[in-house]
Amino acid sequence: MPTLGVGSELICLSVANLQLVLDARGTGMRMAVPAAHASFLVDATDGGLALSVREGRLRQGPAWRALCAPPETWQLWQDERGRYVFVAGQHSPPARQVTVDAGFRCGEVLGQFGSYSGPAESVYPLRNIDIILFANWLAESGDLILHAAGVQAGERGYCFAGTSGAGKSTLAASLLSTWREAAETATTNGGTVEVLGEDNLVLRCLEGRFWIYGTPWHQDPAMCSPLGVPLEKLFFLDRTAAAGVESVGPVEGVARLLQSAFVPYYRPEAVSGILERLALLAQQVPFYTLSYQLGADVLKLIREA
Repeated sequence: MPTLGVGSELICLSVANLQLVLDARGTGMRMAVPAAHASFLVDATDGGLALSVREGRLRQGPAWRALCAPPETWQLWQDERGRYVFVAGQHSPPARQVTVDAGFRCGEVLGQFGSYSGPAESVYPLRNIDIILFANWLAESGDLILHAAGVQAGERGYCFAGTSGAGKSTLAASLLSTWREAAETATTNGGTVEVLGEDNLVLRCLEGRFWIYGTPWHQDPAMCSPLGVPLEKLFFLDRTAAAGVESVGPVEGVARLLQSAFVPYYRPEAVSGILERLALLAQQVPFYTLSYQLGADVLKLIREA
């Protein structure tokens, strides 16, 4: 099946090895993806999550249970059949809801796309809600999305977690430049050097090993990648500490991660699985704090940690 994206009735995205298919064939709707999503477009294959897309009025049954339903932002409900229903926020038109079966295998996107005020030829049906959908999908297996920047250097991955303003984007751009310069002068540093993401990453445990993956939820397409790599070290950015790297214990490291992760606390059964995964992560991957000044040799700090 061909890869389709802009102005298409069929879109297939792959994020962290999870395939999502949006199918609007037969509706006349022309879909598109944001610029940063383009490198995540793939050929559709069997498996993953298949969502049919169609025009229609949103609905809500009297037996639906609210899992997370603030009045103005996105909402999550569970219907009478146990399916999850994600509802786009009031400030993110057009009105849309995404219904997914409990196993995240199939569902539909229902929306009032005819009222969309953007380009008449195209619309991305999951705008501003796909990251929530993926966070819940990943939680099914104990995986999660982190507020973090990530860099792939050869066969090693480095994660830099932190809240907004911690300097994730600045560090990612700086490392990309300095790592490539180092790779050009030392064959031992050769291999692929990529920024996986400047603000968020996917953390997965596959066959007993932890991996970080790039995500499409960024403004700059050059600062994200669909690649994945085994996680070598995890750093917490700290702009208040003295410059340097300090080891962080497992308990403190997990606590810090929980502060910088998309954890669906409204689904207790999923949270328990995430906590088990993070406990395993703390046994396998070293945690550090990283504080540095602009212009410092951050690459040296990371390698010597």
